[in-house]
Amino acid sequence: MSTLKKYYQLGILFLSLITGTLSACNKFVEIEPAPDLIQTSNLFNDESSAESAIRGVYVQLQSIRPSIAGGSMTIYCGLSADELISESSISEYNSFYKNAVDPTSTILNSQFWTASYRVIYRTNAIIEGLSRSSNITSAKKNTFLGEMKTIRAFSYFSLVNIFGEIPLITSTNYAVNDQKPRTSIDSVYKQILTDLTEAVDLLPEYYSSPFRSRINKYTATALLARLYLYRKDWEKAEKSSSNIISSGMYSLPQNLETMFKNTGNETIWQLAPTNESYNTSEAAKFIPSSPGSVPRLLLTETILNIFEQEDLRKTHWIGSNVVNGNIYYFPYKYKNRSRNFIDEYTIVFRLAEQYLIRAEARMQLDNIEGALEDINTIRERAGLPHLSTTSKSELANAIQKERQIEFFAEFGHRWFDLKRTASLDQVLSPIKGTDWQSTDSLYPIPFNEILYNSALLQNAGY
Repeated sequence: MSTLKKYYQLGILFLSLITGTLSACNKFVEIEPAPDLIQTSNLFNDESSAESAIRGVYVQLQSIRPSIAGGSMTIYCGLSADELISESSISEYNSFYKNAVDPTSTILNSQFWTASYRVIYRTNAIIEGLSRSSNITSAKKNTFLGEMKTIRAFSYFSLVNIFGEIPLITSTNYAVNDQKPRTSIDSVYKQILTDLTEAVDLLPEYYSSPFRSRINKYTATALLARLYLYRKDWEKAEKSSSNIISSGMYSLPQNLETMFKNTGNETIWQLAPTNESYNTSEAAKFIPSSPGSVPRLLLTETILNIFEQEDLRKTHWIGSNVVNGNIYYFPYKYKNRSRNFIDEYTIVFRLAEQYLIRAEARMQLDNIEGALEDINTIRERAGLPHLSTTSKSELANAIQKERQIEFFAEFGHRWFDLKRTASLDQVLSPIKGTDWQSTDSLYPIPFNEILYNSALLQNAGY
């Protein structure tokens, strides 16, 4: 069976199981499969079944632990960049740190590629099912469509920044998609833009779940602002981030120690754990099992040395263990490794990013005063003095430094920032030495996918 057909069939089975399970029905939703196309319309005969299918996609985002939406980008992109180094014997950690990722890597295939395309197939199936349904109110249908379009956009945004050109699949017709070649980066970004602009119009401002774990209008706007930043559309980046900042729904908490709790008002969107036996993958992977244990993943000297002395983020977001007289530093944004209670979710978007997106956009638009105001908002929260530079080049460096500090060990921001600013070679070559090659900027296409799909071509250097 081809891999894309397999994803589709697994996706429909998943939707069936989720719908039957979450809606507390006595039996699973029955779907009569056709020879060439599995029908999904029965999943959307009523609002309750559609709601269950939607919630199932959120579950699927973190069904693998870690996953691309919960830990994988933080860990592996952090290793690939200059944030993390491993003290463990786990070979996958070392291959990502040495920028020598093998195309046969199970992490690459399962956590990045396969998990993402399964989510994409499910969003496609739900979008198609909702479009055919006449039994769901317009308001609910719009909200559901906006959520699915945002999740699809988020999945593609992650994939295109990790792999470069990728197959762009927006339907459930596996006969068409099965041997789909890689799509240009511009075309993928065009689809992401379409999904997000539609989602912003479809979604309400309010959250339909506790702890901001479901997508709202400002979630789509946050990713849209990031998209405009990456595509250097400065005016739209500034406008999108300003819409969030001025909405009045979010604020920057001054207590950095508890900022990553699931009740934080800075959070725009966060993912709840898929069950109640753990908090976040980040806490599970970063925090040592005991005060006398060496962390499996450590912060690099590059990160440790970039903080200004009085920076409160270093005080509150970095942990340390002393083992045999040696000090080991690890990321400590998420603090609850315990399985006894849930008080932390995986934060995907938060307000600080919007200030720094707007600062960069304003700087590019020669609004130096406005850019300084935004960067100083972040610095003030960190206990740092305001900057007063009027040099555009100095301000550009200051913004990137603030991004490096504010988002260290968080969703691969550093790895993506180095790529979008064309700084990878300059920054990583001195650190990684002969391990670094320019072609390492993209991860390889998983070997199994090329076996399944002869139209897929491998990235250069692998």
